[in-house]
Amino acid sequence: MLSRTTPAPIWFVGALIPMMASQIVRLPHHDAAAWILWDYFGRIGGIAILAAIPSARAVAFRRVRLEMALWKAALWIACIVAADQYFGSWARQAINKALPATVLGVYPQPGGWLHLIDLTFGLLLVAYSEETIFRRCARHAFQTYVGDGVALISITSLLFGAYHWWAGVGNILEATVMGVLLMLFFQRSGALWPVVFGHYLVDIFDFAW
Repeated sequence: MLSRTTPAPIWFVGALIPMMASQIVRLPHHDAAAWILWDYFGRIGGIAILAAIPSARAVAFRRVRLEMALWKAALWIACIVAADQYFGSWARQAINKALPATVLGVYPQPGGWLHLIDLTFGLLLVAYSEETIFRRCARHAFQTYVGDGVALISITSLLFGAYHWWAGVGNILEATVMGVLLMLFFQRSGALWPVVFGHYLVDIFDFAW
């Protein structure tokens, strides 16, 4: 029975299930439209599970004021994007090139109107779903057990990296490092929206060109 007392680890895992399932289902698809459709289904499914459980909904969708000046948030975002572009992307490409067998799938490059939709709605959905689950919900689910320090950052970032299992060891490493930076940003900013925006910009730079 879904209630306001459903333990956080249960609904955290529950939200991950459709997202993980969509990764497995979409993996053999080479058609961009089918791949993207399954990806969207999984992410929307995860968000829907959070919305359906009262205790999860209270955490996932609460509004929190930004606890730092806007210019500081902008500086954090700029540094995260720069770190991904000048370290993360290079490391991902180098490691995946050295270990190509670990790359189980490749994000298909859509064209035309589908590319425009994916760059706007699609990447925003990616950023929102992943930040809601791996930053806000994961922090809530684990901090009772490990506190809000290094252990929490390590666990949530490793989970975020593992979520990118299909894209190669390089992508797992990049996502883990980005998970650390994004969690630090979330802890200091308090609000989720600037973290989502930072994640969105990282993905724009990774996928728009």
